[in-house]
Amino acid sequence: MERVKKIYHKGKEIIFIDYSNVKQEEEMIAILTAHKDMVLKDNKKYLFCADYTGCFTPPKYMTAANRFLEETKHLTIKGAFMGVTGAKNILLTSIIKLFGMNFKSFDDKNSALDYLIS
Repeated sequence: MERVKKIYHKGKEIIFIDYSNVKQEEEMIAILTAHKDMVLKDNKKYLFCADYTGCFTPPKYMTAANRFLEETKHLTIKGAFMGVTGAKNILLTSIIKLFGMNFKSFDDKNSALDYLIS
């Protein structure tokens, strides 16, 4: 899936997940499933950057995302998010606290990627 791919930033591998402008819940879940399949197939610690610009996070997607975190938390080093504003920011803060994740929100891709490799 083109919306989930490995990229390299200053020599470090990062999984990039592009949810930008996705309007359908089914597509959100399909992207999440592709992300999960990649992580579980590789079965190694990873960094990721997700772009949520212009999309919404429907309830079924959030349920699937919570299950994903439960299944992959042990492999996640850091996560950087873009396009997380308003209610999405409240959800992200809740997820960070609930799962104890090293996640952070950014306004631009370069800042997000630099954070991941720091």
